Amino acid sequence: MKKILILSAALLTGFFALSCGDSSSEPEDDPNMPAVKIEAANIADNKATVTAALEKGNFYGAKIVTGVRVSSLTLDYTREIPLIKYVESNGTAVELPFTTQLTDLIFEQDYFCAVIVYDRTGRACHSAYLTFTAEGDPEGISNDNSAGDLEDNPQ
Repeated sequence: MKKILILSAALLTGFFALSCGDSSSEPEDDPNMPAVKIEAANIADNKATVTAALEKGNFYGAKIVTGVRVSSLTLDYTREIPLIKYVESNGTAVELPFTTQLTDLIFEQDYFCAVIVYDRTGRACHSAYLTFTAEGDPEGISNDNSAGDLEDNPQ
């Protein structure tokens, strides 16, 4: 009886291992599975240049969100599913590679950008995001709605 149980357990374990497939069938190892990256450069003068590009694989569509102030976000963008849902809802369809110039950034404010790509089935299959802090002239962009001091305003 004990031998039958051990033999049955060994057969079930072997069957389970075969049904899961080998590691080469994992989507991350598929050379056609798209991977995307997003970068910010030239962060100065209350501006930034954001680029998104495909790193590998084939893609069948992309959406991007750029220049969102981190303080206005209500999601955990470090988790992939909320990030993908946010970009699907708020993003703009783009072709990759994509480059845009963000202007009128507020000094020392953190900004968020993200991109997703779709596979041939139309499923969002990879995402990338970044945050950066705007640099430039502290007086360049006002972060409040004040008109300034009354003494400074001509009548």
